[in-house]
Amino acid sequence: MNIEDYIVARVNALLHTQDTRIVMRLEGGMSNYTYVVESQNKKFTYRVPGKFAEKFVDRVDEWHNIQEVDRLGINNVTTYVEILSGEKLAEYVEGTIMSTTDVVSYNELSVNALKKIHGSDLKFKPYNAFGRLDDDERYCRETGFTHPQEYLDLRAQLEALREKYKEIPMVPCHCDYQPTNLVISGDKLYVLDWEFAGMNDPFYDIACYGNVGFDKALSLLECYVGHKPTKDELERLSFHRAFQCLQWYNVAIFKDRVGLSKDLNMDFNAVALMFLGMAKDLLEA
Repeated sequence: MNIEDYIVARVNALLHTQDTRIVMRLEGGMSNYTYVVESQNKKFTYRVPGKFAEKFVDRVDEWHNIQEVDRLGINNVTTYVEILSGEKLAEYVEGTIMSTTDVVSYNELSVNALKKIHGSDLKFKPYNAFGRLDDDERYCRETGFTHPQEYLDLRAQLEALREKYKEIPMVPCHCDYQPTNLVISGDKLYVLDWEFAGMNDPFYDIACYGNVGFDKALSLLECYVGHKPTKDELERLSFHRAFQCLQWYNVAIFKDRVGLSKDLNMDFNAVALMFLGMAKDLLEA
């Protein structure tokens, strides 16, 4: 059974119907299979995690995060989550994915959502960024990969800077606040996909905007702080973005080493080198 037939069968079973049809596959994410489906005249998304996704996402934590954030009214409605497999059925949000727009024009809307999250009393676990990075590096080593000296030097720079920010108060954060996870529907912004949510430095969320260009993160920062960013604020943002680049470097290396470049027709080794170069540029600047 191919993936589309499987999803149709699963949604039919969950909704007790036989009229489910595939509308389209959503792009975004490096290996998940997420499809928009229509059933009983209503649209949903159904997610089937890609191979090895369980190494990077704790589904018990994800389900906890979803239930917490439901109190803010900025997430789509989740209909079903299967903890073991990570498959998820949720109501589809009709709107525009922010990554397809001029994101800067939505800075104010985005900042309002961020401040609603950061100022909330949501109960998330600590994000534990460097602990996650340790795990990602170990997954790569377990495939026989040896991190190059260039990477080790950049990691050492991050470790040295880490002490500077250890006293920053941690607040509830999305921790993957990139425009592909934001949907504009009318005058409302929906913040989707809460797998990685945790207590973190709020600048970490702003740095995630760097996935569509670091200039977008810089613009969002100015809107967030309400003034021209200081040198310290710029360095703090760059620290988090460089960290994210090293994290994605390891994820991409792992995916390449386990054969997903071939399976998904995406050169994850090239993706990894891109992120390594971005981290180097940020830390040198």
